[in-house]
Amino acid sequence: MSTVDPRSVEEARQQIRALISEIEELSKTDAAEAEFFRGLLERVIEAMGAVAGLVWLTGKEGRVEPIAHLKMQDTGLSDNEEVQSAHSGMVHALMNSPSGLLVPPQAAITSPGGKPSVSNPSSLLVVGVPIDRGEDRQGLIEIFHQPNQSDVERGYLKFLQQVAVVAGAYLDRKQIKVLDTQQSALEQVDRFSRALHESLEPVATAFVLANEARRIIGCDRVSVLVKKGRKLRLEAVSGQESIERRASAVRAIETLARVVAKARDPLWHPDAERELPPQIEEELENYIDESHSTAMAILPLEKPRPTPVVKPGGVDAVAVAKAESPPKEAPDPIGVLVVEWFSSTTFEGGKRARVELVAEHGRVAISNAIDHTTMPLHRLTSLLNKSKALTTARNLPKTVLAAVAFIAFIVALTLIRVDLRLEGKGTLEPVHRRDVFADIEGVVEHLETNLKHGSEVKEGELLAQLRNTDLEVAMTDILGRKASSEEQLVATRRSLLEDKGLSNDEKNRMAGRAAQLRREIESLEQQQRLYEHKKTDLEVRSPIDGVIVTWQVRDRLLFRPVERGQVLMSIADQTGEWELEIHMADDRLGHINKALSRAEKEGQKLEVDYILATDPGTRHYGIVEEIHEQAEVRGEQGNTVLVRITIDPARHEKEELGAGATVTARVNCGTHALGYVWFMDVMAFFQTQIFFRFWYAQGLSTSGAHYDSRLWNRVRCCLVGSRFSFGSDARRAGTSTLFDLSC
Repeated sequence: MSTVDPRSVEEARQQIRALISEIEELSKTDAAEAEFFRGLLERVIEAMGAVAGLVWLTGKEGRVEPIAHLKMQDTGLSDNEEVQSAHSGMVHALMNSPSGLLVPPQAAITSPGGKPSVSNPSSLLVVGVPIDRGEDRQGLIEIFHQPNQSDVERGYLKFLQQVAVVAGAYLDRKQIKVLDTQQSALEQVDRFSRALHESLEPVATAFVLANEARRIIGCDRVSVLVKKGRKLRLEAVSGQESIERRASAVRAIETLARVVAKARDPLWHPDAERELPPQIEEELENYIDESHSTAMAILPLEKPRPTPVVKPGGVDAVAVAKAESPPKEAPDPIGVLVVEWFSSTTFEGGKRARVELVAEHGRVAISNAIDHTTMPLHRLTSLLNKSKALTTARNLPKTVLAAVAFIAFIVALTLIRVDLRLEGKGTLEPVHRRDVFADIEGVVEHLETNLKHGSEVKEGELLAQLRNTDLEVAMTDILGRKASSEEQLVATRRSLLEDKGLSNDEKNRMAGRAAQLRREIESLEQQQRLYEHKKTDLEVRSPIDGVIVTWQVRDRLLFRPVERGQVLMSIADQTGEWELEIHMADDRLGHINKALSRAEKEGQKLEVDYILATDPGTRHYGIVEEIHEQAEVRGEQGNTVLVRITIDPARHEKEELGAGATVTARVNCGTHALGYVWFMDVMAFFQTQIFFRFWYAQGLSTSGAHYDSRLWNRVRCCLVGSRFSFGSDARRAGTSTLFDLSC
């Protein structure tokens, strides 16, 4: 009688438990069925020392099909039909067994009635255990092994039953994941549908469709175009709050959508089985060049056919016939759905089905929104619906109080008169100041010592020394050519005086040469004097007595090249008169001119109050001296007009009078209605941008009528009690005339 080592038995049990744990961990991963069961076979065959293995699963139609196999070529099963039929019968018998069977080589499997039905066609022991998921039989684990002792074979069966339990748990978890995924997809579609139908405005519906469809489909971008008039207009792009209409990509997608909608067939790109029409292919290539999409789906959204009405006695037959009959003329699509991917090139994994689902929901929602907005009196009905809440018993007192407050506010805007003060920013400047220019191009080689901002200089004082290498080279060349010509002239004259047997022709030639050399020398001397005069331009001198008001003179100029006419620095006479240079917006010029004319008629000056940035707590006063006629563009301020304002320097501390000091000034333009002072910019906008463009430019002038500014003036008088002329006087504000309907 043989004895079994207890330690060996315990080691085997631990190995079996470790193997089962390893298979359980594998079952909890996201491995596919084929990958999981192959890994299961590898571990089972290794643990049992088996020859081969095979796993069967029940398919959709109830057929048992192999999902994984390993080393089946070692079983000795041939490929003839008889052996295959016998093996198939044994598999069905094992599937129908309660908990698995051990089938010895060439042994028969008896039926429940006790009669042999099928047999094992191989020369190996077959251990077969069904895989159950709950009460449903899902498959079979079939292991081929060398025959062994009966107790060992029963151990094989017991071990494989444990493995089958783990396999069933894997199938359970996979099915649960599938159901969870389906449930999640249904919930997502439900949320998408509810959000899509919440609004009855086409643009809002398109915005929801673009952003929610992107999540449903799992694509990179969704664009929605809605029919507006006779054109398709891009209304929404996923992930974008606004659309740049002038962008080339926007124009390209609208053109592509138009040609696809005209064809009325969905476009899937790439599609090797379909040859696109030339007009569609051209526009598709143009858009892909702009968007860099690798895959696209463009689906025209057609208006849904009417649904038959269900009556108490059944379905309305007339409605059914009308719904099923083809339309006499198919209407144009109400929109286009464009779906894009930037890395994918196929429509696998249910992409096509999800796109079509989204398109079906989208066309219904957009159709309902368009129908709602095209209903008669839609805008009026919408306004009335919003106003119903204001007239309920609970809200009526609040509504009346708000109305009274609003009327009181309008009356206050009309009756209360306040000063109109137009604000502008500028600088404090001496009246007498000069800019120092460079009279010649060159490099600033030298600046006078201690020359800086605030330095006092005298008229004619040397400020800087320039160096012009071109001038130096030219001067050197002239001097060299002059010296050479003088040497030649001396030699020619010497030859004529010595008269060493020279012929008359040679004497005449040498005399002509001497005359030519004299003329060359005279020309070079003239050039020399000219360049000597230019050398004086290299000296930069002060044009007046004053103080340098340019900052960082040395850093800006020393050893730096300058061009002719370039301003090097500015010098101001701070001992004389001072003024303010204020830059006012040109649309305020009319008010200022009007106030200035009124003041001149009354023999007065137009007053200005101002503050210095260095002393904002002190208010000073000046008068408008001059208004420049030419406007200039100044950064964010736009078009501005320079207004010169004279001041009394005696009213300022000496430390306050600094050239270029920042000043904020306000010009007093008389009294006006409070509403006009507050909203004059808004009213000017409406007059110039709305009334002029849409009333005058587009309508009345073309029909033979003419714009009458009196009507607009009356409207303004009723609102704010102010006049405003139109046309040539559009930039000048009039005096306030409360309810002056004669304006």
